[in-house]
Amino acid sequence: MSKKTISIIFSEWTDEFITTLIRSKSLCVALFSTNGELIFANDSMSALFKAEPFKSFINPTFDNLLLSDNSVPLIFEGFLTLGDYSSINTSLWAQVYRKENRLLVLGGVNAATLLDQNETMHQLNREINNIQRLLIKEKHSLEKTLIQLNEANAQLEKLNIDKDRFISILGHDLKNLFNNLLGFSELLTEDIRNLNTNEIEDIAKNINITAKITNKLLEDILLWVRTQQGKIPFKPQILNFRDICNNILEVLKPNADAKKIKINYSSTDDLNVFADDDMLKTVLRNLVSNAIKYTNKNGEVNINAEENFGNIIISVSDNGIGIANDELTKLFNISEVITTKGTANERGTGLGLLLCKDFVVKHGGKIWVESEVGKGSDFKFTLPISIEQARGINN
Repeated sequence: MSKKTISIIFSEWTDEFITTLIRSKSLCVALFSTNGELIFANDSMSALFKAEPFKSFINPTFDNLLLSDNSVPLIFEGFLTLGDYSSINTSLWAQVYRKENRLLVLGGVNAATLLDQNETMHQLNREINNIQRLLIKEKHSLEKTLIQLNEANAQLEKLNIDKDRFISILGHDLKNLFNNLLGFSELLTEDIRNLNTNEIEDIAKNINITAKITNKLLEDILLWVRTQQGKIPFKPQILNFRDICNNILEVLKPNADAKKIKINYSSTDDLNVFADDDMLKTVLRNLVSNAIKYTNKNGEVNINAEENFGNIIISVSDNGIGIANDELTKLFNISEVITTKGTANERGTGLGLLLCKDFVVKHGGKIWVESEVGKGSDFKFTLPISIEQARGINN
């Protein structure tokens, strides 16, 4: 565009140019006298000046501009820094013109510089976003680590409780049993010549009973330890519940017959469960054995299995001595293992119900008890009925 054209436009639009010049937020215009007096400054330039406008020139300074060669009107072109040394400064791409005793300063943002700054800002934003993503990732990682640490601490606490209970069983129950064995054996050794046949038979019977109890306690302890260490294989399969139940009844029939206890079983013949054979037998054997132990002579034990919402609910109930309310919550807690003599002074290890809980939970089921003192107890647990049901529970 020629100067003539620009002159025509300016002459026709003088008022508009002046208004825009004064109000512009991007074009900076100032007119000084050579003695530093500010004659005019538009809004954008005024915003950059401090208390004394001519002292706001930092680089180059106002004095340096006056020393510039003024043989031509344009005495400076380049970056002009305005502000003061104690605050944020601003750099403009500017031209400074001098005519006699006046300096005209025209400045604004260089488009190339603005693009470079924008690119720098975009790059900075990308880096900040990357850092934010990394921080979020690290936060999630730390939260996950914290959860794992909490779980590890909880597991350690449980292991400490288990260890204390394990030592307690070894130190108390085994000691009592071995004291009985030592006492009976010493009595037999020292007085065998003075004892009659019936007395010898009684001592031998007590030794045998104590040895069986000791062996059962050791078996339960070893089985429980293997369970805690995850060393017992878990191989669930489709099993017919009646077959499992008949096997348990066959094993425990002598115990029930000795106390004239009747065991009733009710279930459909085609009722199947998805379970590990050995674990299911261990659970049923413990529950039925306990029911026999805490039921008086001529009592009854009932085993029932029924399908409920895709699960099998199995219950072992009796009409025995029952369990007090304050002891119900302790039955499946390793730190609260209790042993109570049966109605015929049978002794238990206190670990049977812990094994039951571990094995039932392994299947994705749950176990609980309902009881009333003097009226009996009803132990119940759930098992999946199929592979698909087991997967649904575990997921």
